[in-house]
Amino acid sequence: MSERDATRTTPEIARPVGATAAEPPAGEPEVSAPPVSDAPTAEPVAPDAGTADFPSTPAARTSVRARPSGPLTRMGPWAPVAGALVGVVLAVVAVVLRAGGAVGFREGLSLVFLVVGMGLLGAAGTLLADEVRMVRWRAREAALRPAAWTDTTASLLNGLTPARLLLLVAGFVLFLAAFVAVG
Repeated sequence: MSERDATRTTPEIARPVGATAAEPPAGEPEVSAPPVSDAPTAEPVAPDAGTADFPSTPAARTSVRARPSGPLTRMGPWAPVAGALVGVVLAVVAVVLRAGGAVGFREGLSLVFLVVGMGLLGAAGTLLADEVRMVRWRAREAALRPAAWTDTTASLLNGLTPARLLLLVAGFVLFLAAFVAVG
């Protein structure tokens, strides 16, 4: 055995002369295992009850951390629905004010297009606000890392995002509402 291998081995526990390996060294308390029984216990042992597997020290406990804010933290899945409801409510108010003057089919169809278009516009508004917030976050990151300017600029120029698509559809439906009412 080389000198290097001798330093890597675990040291033997110093035992008094005459003590066997099965007996604990003098001065240390004897640890005995709890009796094993086949009967189920009345209460399960809690994981933080100070067992060897789960120490009850405060350093061993995990703490709850706040979610990191970043580009993937969004408004939530119900934000466009809430925006659409706001748009529909505003359109219904306009329909109630205008309903007395709508005489024929064309005016009624125009009011239906108005309600649908305003609902789409409300949903597009919340999605667009979320997209603008994410682009602003990328712009702040690009100020710290100049190589990220290309990604920020490309995201503004390229792609048809859901917010932009919904905004185009809402504009088209509102154009149809005006076209049907005038034509």
